[in-house]
Order: sequence, then C-alpha cells, then structure tokens
Amino acid sequence: MRIAVSLSIVLGLAAYAPTLGAQAGSANTTPGTVSRVTLIRINPGHGDMFWRDVREHSLPIWEEQKKRGIIVDYAVSTKSTTEDPNDWGVAFVVSYKNWGALDTFGSRNDSLTRAHYGSVDARTAAQMARIPHAQVVSSFLIRNQTVNPWR
Repeated sequence: MRIAVSLSIVLGLAAYAPTLGAQAGSANTTPGTVSRVTLIRINPGHGDMFWRDVREHSLPIWEEQKKRGIIVDYAVSTKSTTEDPNDWGVAFVVSYKNWGALDTFGSRNDSLTRAHYGSVDARTAAQMARIPHAQVVSSFLIRNQTVNPWR
C-alpha cells in the first residue's frame, strides 16, 4: 500500500514538473517579479472620466503601495492599434516582488485604500462609479524571467 501511495505521489509530481519548473526557473531562466496585467477598454465618451479617476485614485494608491513596499512598480500603457471595436486600449501592469507578496496583498492594501478614500463605503462607491467608464477585457498574472547566459 505504501509503495502504491508513494508511486502515485511521484507520478503526480512528475506530471506537474514542467509547470513547476516554469514557475521556479530553470537552467535557462531565473524567476523575477510577478505582475498583474489588466487590459481595459474605455467606453465611448468616457475617456475624460476614466483618466480623471486614474489620476485621482489609481496613481496616488500605486505610489503609496510602492512607498510601503506592497508593490515593486507599476506601468500604464496605451495600445496604438485596434483589431475590433471591443479591443482593449489601456494596460495596467502592477508588479510584485514574488508570488508570496500576493498572499499578504489584501490585508496590506486594505488600510491604504481605506485611508485614501476615507471609508469602506466611499471606497465601494468609487468602485461602483467606475463601472460606466471602462470594461476589463482581460486580467492575468505573468512571471517575469531573466534569461540566463550560456554556460
């Protein structure tokens, strides 16, 4: 019985080895920061309100997160081409030191955002007010990698 259990554990780990290797790095790469990429489509006629909200809320919050070491960095990018009317036009990339930084992000960020907005109710109201301005097209995590030199 022990042999069967041990064998199933080894086979299970072997099946996941390629995935784990991609996260942990390999002889080819060294893992770096983890980044949340959010692709956004601004709703027609809402550009000014969207960008005002970014300036008044997102930028000050990201700057404070950087100052407190909650995030490593952030970037805002715009897409210069459009494939279809529902395509994204703005990308937010927020980078964290590693996967572990995501484990404590919620608790560390809660007091910061409450302080920025003044209360939990004001924070929720601001989130609800954003809905008419833009739509999230996609949001995903990436692990930045440094390619190792030939050995």
